[in-house]
This record gives sequence, C-alpha cells and structure tokens, in this order.
Amino acid sequence: VAPGEVVCLTGASGSGKTTLTRLVNGLIPHYYEGNLSGKIEVCGLTPSNCELWELAPKVGSVFQNPKTQFFCLDTTGELAFACENQGIAPDKIRARLKNVANALELINLIGRSCLSLSGGEKQRVAISRAILKPGNLILADEPTGSLDKRNAELVIGLLKKINSMGKTVIIVSHDEYVKNSADRIIEL
Repeated sequence: VAPGEVVCLTGASGSGKTTLTRLVNGLIPHYYEGNLSGKIEVCGLTPSNCELWELAPKVGSVFQNPKTQFFCLDTTGELAFACENQGIAPDKIRARLKNVANALELINLIGRSCLSLSGGEKQRVAISRAILKPGNLILADEPTGSLDKRNAELVIGLLKKINSMGKTVIIVSHDEYVKNSADRIIEL
C-alpha cells in the first residue's frame, strides 16, 4: 500500500481481511497466537520483530464495534487517550484535539458521555482518536458495518477527509459505497 492511498480490503468471510489488519497493527503475533510465516513491513518496521509500543504511534486502528476499544466514559477523555499513552504533553494534546475537532467537524461530540452516542457518533470518535496519534496509517475494520446510510456516509466522508490530510487509510469492507470511495480494492 502506497503512502496516501485509500485501499479497501474485501473478500468472503474467513478470507483473512481482519487477520491482515491484525498483522499490520501488530496484534498478530503479540496478542493473537498462531503459526506465522512470510514477512510484512509497516512504516519501516516488522511487527513481529518489534514491540507493540514501537508500532502503536504509527498505526491507528478502528474496530468494527468501536465501544469495544473505548477506555473512557467521556468523549474528550477518549479522544485524548491515545495521545496520553504516547506521552504527548497535555498542552499539545489539547491543541491537537481542538484542531482535529474543528477539521473533522466534531465540536458537537466533545465533552459528551460515550454511553449517549449513537453508533455513527461512536465510530466517528474512534476514527478521530486514531488520527490524533502522530502516525500516518489508519486501519478501519468494517467501519460502516452496523450503521444506517446517513451515518455510513458521514464515516466514509470522515475517512476521506483524513486521507486528504495525508494519512494512508486501509478499510475492510463489503460495502459498495466504501469500495467506490477507495483508490484501490484488494480482494482476498
């Protein structure tokens, strides 16, 4: 995948789409075990030969169900969480949060309870948190999977906007709208 590209991974259930994203973000082999062969390089690193903390600043991951990756009860804390884990100074986190909230039109989501968000709003918060980190690669596994058309369009618009900011985006999806939004489709 070339820097700045939007790639859609598609294929039958069980073909390895989510497995591939877990290889890219380092969850395989550090969290999920199995037999690993071949080689993958991500942002100049080989995930199996580095620690997760080395790869985490480079790759932002968004799971199909964003609430499974939430750590905080409020959106502001949730958005700042990844930056805090990277040791970014609080004043820089606040500035970055303000810039991203303005650029991605998220002002109405700041300071809210994560429990009160709709599915689409949760997905937008998860995507925004992933881009607050310094890395240039975003993985999104079925980001529109359980959303209505309006929220799906908002999420895809958000991913396109992120891409226009110079980020590389890899999306796992069967959704035709997502496929039509990608620069390239890879079928597994």
